[in-house]
Amino acid sequence: MVQFIDLLDRRVFTPVYCAPGTGPLTEALVSRGVEIVPYREDEVSFRRPAAAVAAIYRQAKLLKQWNIDLIHANCFPWNTDLLLAAGIVGIPVIVHVHNPLDVASRNLVRFAARKVLFCSGAVMQNARNLHRIPAKSEVLYNVIDVEAWSRGHSIRSSLGLSEGDIAVGTVAQIVHRKGIDILLETARTLLRERKDLVFVIAGPPMESEKEFGQRMTAIAQEPAFGGRVRFLGSRADIPDLMASLDLFVLPTRAEPLGIVILEAMAAGVPVIASKVGGIPEMLSSPEIGTLVDPLTPEAFAQAIREVLSRPDRGISMGDRGRASLTGRFDSVTGGRQLEGIYLKALGRPALRDHAASLVSPG
Repeated sequence: MVQFIDLLDRRVFTPVYCAPGTGPLTEALVSRGVEIVPYREDEVSFRRPAAAVAAIYRQAKLLKQWNIDLIHANCFPWNTDLLLAAGIVGIPVIVHVHNPLDVASRNLVRFAARKVLFCSGAVMQNARNLHRIPAKSEVLYNVIDVEAWSRGHSIRSSLGLSEGDIAVGTVAQIVHRKGIDILLETARTLLRERKDLVFVIAGPPMESEKEFGQRMTAIAQEPAFGGRVRFLGSRADIPDLMASLDLFVLPTRAEPLGIVILEAMAAGVPVIASKVGGIPEMLSSPEIGTLVDPLTPEAFAQAIREVLSRPDRGISMGDRGRASLTGRFDSVTGGRQLEGIYLKALGRPALRDHAASLVSPG
């Protein structure tokens, strides 16, 4: 959400953010000069029509009070009271989908939304009952500041990497979906063959999968790995970590898009990743990245062998991957696309009048 707010031309749009409380997100927005509107979401249910009408009326008053011209809301089933209020008073609603979606017949937000944006073609194509919103659907990729991600500095020495080490890394939460177990078994296979590999895994453990995380870190301590698999935990220096890698590997089992892949590509690191979700839309050819299918340790090990056997191919893959982001996943392109979507929804074909854009939580 912060990323998309950063893309807005403040000469044209004044962002306002609805938040039910405070935290790191609201702090980040306030530091950017974004005004925060205290927001309480109320349930809208067919079982309680009077309460639903009252909630919608209350949100309509909020929208008028803040002189809102457009709403951009994350996800589909949330913020129903606010979005229906906007639809009723004629404020354009943009809904942004980042996860699997069912356009349920009883979900009234589909009527209020002028546009439904999907973070990847895969998420859009796999949405259930998409036939209910075909004319409203459009892909708006998550984007990154390519230049910023290409300016990382190597921190190999602080990671304990020697000059001859080949650093194979990933950045992901320590959960089953991200395929951390696949990566460990891939490392087990490859470390039998060569001793110059070091696998680094940056990302936080999740309380919901605490046992899985503990099991993964315990496995990494087994003698077979020789201390060459390292869990780094959460990091605030991911651009520098990316600049320290020789290869980025993401064996995820599901991924709507996978912005961390874009970050690795921007850093010029060759990428090997699962052929799932929106990843093939980023790694759209073998020249800019390697897609792995099936999702097995053997298949990932072979993909890593192939890249490492031809260092020139890895360098070329990293360079071409970075170049491929321009015009597809860079912030300038994303900002222009988002701006066009907003102006069209507002019925303003040119950049002239100022519009207040309210981004709801979600």
